[in-house]
Amino acid sequence: MRLGRLLIVMAAAAAVTAVVLWIRFSAEVQRELERVAAQDEAALDDLHLDLAGLDATPWVRQHRPQLSGEGYTLVLYRRRVPVIIDMNGRIVHLWPHVRVIGRARLNPNGTLAVIGTDNLVKEYAWDGDLRWVFRLEGEGDFPHHDLIRLRNGNYLILARDVATSTGYLQEVDRRGRVVWQWRSHDHIEAFPTWDRDLEDPTHFNSVHELPPNRHFDSGDERFRPGNILVSARHLNSIFIIDKSSGAVVWQYTGNLIYQHEATMVPKGEPDEGRILVFNNGRRDEAGVRLSLIQSIEPVSGVIAWEYGSRYFLSTVAGTVQALPGGNTLIASSHGGRIFELTPDGAIVWELVPPYMPMRPERISSDHCPQLAALDPPEKVEVNPGSDAGPYVDMDLYRFALSGEFTDRVLAGHTRRIVHGLNECRDLLIPPAAQMWVEFGIDGERLQDRSIEARFRLTIQGRDEEPETLLDTALNEQSESPWRGLMFRLAKYAYRDVTLCIATEVSGEMENPEEIVAWKDPAIHSPELRPHYLREQERISERERRLREQQLKALGYVN
Repeated sequence: MRLGRLLIVMAAAAAVTAVVLWIRFSAEVQRELERVAAQDEAALDDLHLDLAGLDATPWVRQHRPQLSGEGYTLVLYRRRVPVIIDMNGRIVHLWPHVRVIGRARLNPNGTLAVIGTDNLVKEYAWDGDLRWVFRLEGEGDFPHHDLIRLRNGNYLILARDVATSTGYLQEVDRRGRVVWQWRSHDHIEAFPTWDRDLEDPTHFNSVHELPPNRHFDSGDERFRPGNILVSARHLNSIFIIDKSSGAVVWQYTGNLIYQHEATMVPKGEPDEGRILVFNNGRRDEAGVRLSLIQSIEPVSGVIAWEYGSRYFLSTVAGTVQALPGGNTLIASSHGGRIFELTPDGAIVWELVPPYMPMRPERISSDHCPQLAALDPPEKVEVNPGSDAGPYVDMDLYRFALSGEFTDRVLAGHTRRIVHGLNECRDLLIPPAAQMWVEFGIDGERLQDRSIEARFRLTIQGRDEEPETLLDTALNEQSESPWRGLMFRLAKYAYRDVTLCIATEVSGEMENPEEIVAWKDPAIHSPELRPHYLREQERISERERRLREQQLKALGYVN
């Protein structure tokens, strides 16, 4: 009896202690939520002022309701504000005070998980109230690119280890406890493509929990549901981590170049069990400017199908999503559009926002109770016009791609300066194209030296003689040593051309690139993109600093 009473007393004491600790923990969590919410409000930019009158319906370039999928699309307005639109671009919900730097995920209960612009992982209620916050423990470490909610309710986060300049994964429960982690630095030997000379040798950009699949059903343990599929951009590799052992049990490199967004198609879909990936491609590595969407049979490594087009290219970023019924949603982020593709390659929905679209996601009409409660949206067919040609992705007519330019203050403004003085690029010109070119001598760096520079700009259609657009000589006595000119390229619409800048420099200097420069020739198509918003023009100072930290750490900028 005494032992029984003692056990009862001990159990009661333990229960009281647990309740006290839980109350204390809950109070600490509430204080952290209030503190982070106050910081968010203090650092908020003014984008929320745009949203009351925002009309996204003009962004829908085409929509064929009889062939496209249904549901809604979660997009990031100006890459930062989560907005849900229907298939005709009508806004059905938004989180005006939420700011996102990486990924936003809508959960089945209507909460929104994001990587915030303050490098915190957050969860918001449908009405925008902050519900949960997680902060990485490592000094200087930060989450980036992706997070997912696992089937067990925990979050899996991609993160950057600043000490080793490598990527890692952390699984976090609702109490903010790390219950599983995997660090790439401990598995270097698993990756033949690991380049020890790179500042960022892994550069993870997506993470995916394997669903139930036919490969595991057939006895292949590598594809056990719950194992983790990762895309590593700088390894040119996608790979699977065995969740229980941490071993890399499957890896595919194939012809991948800077790929993104590897996912396995779930059961019940036409491509079930295949791995879908956005294979970016880059001219300086592949020899051509070409992106591909590829569907891979993971056991054999055979490419079951792929999509490519002379109009499709995003050398950086980009996502792909298998939709119910067999269609595919593609975000050509640096191309400037999101589009939906049928299995036979027809584009049946196309969204062209006035900014680079990053990491959109199609969600079903009954994905969460809040969406299911909405009235079914009206389906309106949208055609680009009988005379309209195909959309040309912006990376196809960008002269300098990521890594081929430097932002530099010149003639009083920050300008995107091309690295070389004598460069040629093969481009595809969009319709009604206009090109703005700046060039000249940096007067601030002259320091009383005498120089002369001859600037030439030519464009050449395939099997044609080059056309000289510009041939001008400048020196330190020129009235305007830095100049800008506009050229109309309408006659080259939808044509492959070679655009060249050339510079002959003489005078008192050791390194001509320090004084003489070309701004990246900027080609724009008012017909395809009538409005274009500068990405950073209204960014908050806190977000600007954190974005710069992330971009530098991840190797996007010098």
